[in-house]
Amino acid sequence: MSFEPMGRRGFIKITAAAGGTLFLGGLTACGQDSGGSGGGKKGYSGDVAITGLASLIHSAPFFIAQTEGYYEEEGLTLEHIQFPGGLDTVRGIESGIGFGTSSTIPVFIAAEKGMDVKIFGNVYTAASVDFIALPDSPVTSIEDVRGKKVAVSTPGSNSSYFADRTLRAAGLVPGKDVELISVGSASDSWTAVSQKVVDVAWTASPLSEKIASESGAKVIWRSRDYVTDWSDTCLVATGSFIDENTEALKGWGRALKKAMDLITNDLEKAADAYGKAIKYEPKVALEALKNSQNFYSLDFTDAQLAAVVAAGKEQGQITKEPDMNAIVMRNFLS
Repeated sequence: MSFEPMGRRGFIKITAAAGGTLFLGGLTACGQDSGGSGGGKKGYSGDVAITGLASLIHSAPFFIAQTEGYYEEEGLTLEHIQFPGGLDTVRGIESGIGFGTSSTIPVFIAAEKGMDVKIFGNVYTAASVDFIALPDSPVTSIEDVRGKKVAVSTPGSNSSYFADRTLRAAGLVPGKDVELISVGSASDSWTAVSQKVVDVAWTASPLSEKIASESGAKVIWRSRDYVTDWSDTCLVATGSFIDENTEALKGWGRALKKAMDLITNDLEKAADAYGKAIKYEPKVALEALKNSQNFYSLDFTDAQLAAVVAAGKEQGQITKEPDMNAIVMRNFLS
């Protein structure tokens, strides 16, 4: 994988206040109203890069923090910028945006390649890939996929990794007991199941709940049923951005913590804000957030970080043991 610098033109801009409307074109300049190493309540205005903003459940706290006014309380005016994957997000952060949220593995990959990126908070602590089937499918459990076809995204993707890992945990050998078929996106995967090209599709919340609500599809298994320690997404910034915007980033952490607390303590209110932002039916947003309610945290465990690094090594993406103390700022948001 190469890490060529990514320009700031053509990124997808998401405005949560506009209900997730997409805007194409150049980005606003990232700036700090008060200058220096301030930020936070002194004021910060700029862009923030987020992997899969409109499509993945880990993004709920960002929408909630914005729509509930938690950003404003911290003096933050942030424009959410959606990136399609973790590698793209890290490139965008390093190429000028400065901070954001990425899948965790790509940050370690980038650090190994010499990029100035640091992790300063956790976000979503569950493996996010789910596997679903048609409502009338004879497949009702992971054991039933013996001799069947399971759709994944592409080789080396999260869906491919978790399909392989969870099937092996259930005693099935991919390529022998189960055939993995690369089909592309989660929506493409569901199309492949609907057309009976494959038996089981990969997907992820909140799309899992949306498909189930609209078609009666059934979730056969979730990766998190087999992966108990995981950091799916994390807060990332370049070292220079952290030095120049320390208080802004701490304010961002406080705003996200308030959003996570709302998910924990007032699920219906949190789901209402989240559902409106991504334009999902209230009951679907509520079900999706309920299924992920216990997996939001800014804190890391050693086991979570070790599991991510082990997965990266297993896939050949990480080739040496990372310097955790140089990459992970465990107490930054304390």
